[in-house]
Amino acid sequence: MDKYHMDLLLQKLDEKLDEKLSKQTEQITQAVTKNVTKEIDGKLNTIIEENKLLKTKVSELEAKVKWLEREKRKNNLVFFGVEEVGKSERELVDYIKETIEESGVQIYSQEISNVYRIGKKSENKNRPVVVSLTTQWKKHLVLKNKSHLPENIYVKEDYSRETLEKRKQLQPKLEEEKKKGNIAFIKDDRIIVIKQKDDNREKRKRETSGSPNQTTQKKASVNSLKKPTQSQAKSQRSDIIRPNILNYVEKTRSDSQLNSPKN
Repeated sequence: MDKYHMDLLLQKLDEKLDEKLSKQTEQITQAVTKNVTKEIDGKLNTIIEENKLLKTKVSELEAKVKWLEREKRKNNLVFFGVEEVGKSERELVDYIKETIEESGVQIYSQEISNVYRIGKKSENKNRPVVVSLTTQWKKHLVLKNKSHLPENIYVKEDYSRETLEKRKQLQPKLEEEKKKGNIAFIKDDRIIVIKQKDDNREKRKRETSGSPNQTTQKKASVNSLKKPTQSQAKSQRSDIIRPNILNYVEKTRSDSQLNSPKN
């Protein structure tokens, strides 16, 4: 075999070797990729499940924090317009007590558990005053009589910043429902809507039902056509003497006369 054919043979062997190596490399790569992907998918699924559990726990914790925040504020009232000059904590308690009593609600100092101002202090602004009461029913009583508070002083419920923002967003919806004629109000951070009944439909229903006099007359005419009751029929039958009974009575009387002894 000459050199030319030898080189040609070696070239073919190299090509076949390269092709075989390429196939083996591809198979190895696919196998490794498959194994790695499977491993990654397994770990990723574990991470996804853990992430879901963490999200659930975070949601539960947020709900608990929200509930605790609401419980903390449920007996609170926020008074606006209370002058800040020359009022210590004790004087502030007495002032709030007198202000509430001016609205017609009797309250004792022991029913006020805490009083404090919120916000940054400034010269030309009276900071709101948060008043914590010992009972919730007293809070509602104060709110019920808030229109009788002294001039320039008004009171609101104590809400968190998040709740206040939601209540602000619900205002357009509240006005829209009121324009429709529905009863609507905001409770905490949600809107309550009570839809009114259709008065026209109720009116039509009453008109088609007819008057009571017509109904009474109709019942009377129907009753007049009814058959007599069993007791009435029995009494009518008792007043009628049938012919057979008359014959029997007459025969009995004649027999008694014949059989009676003569004087």
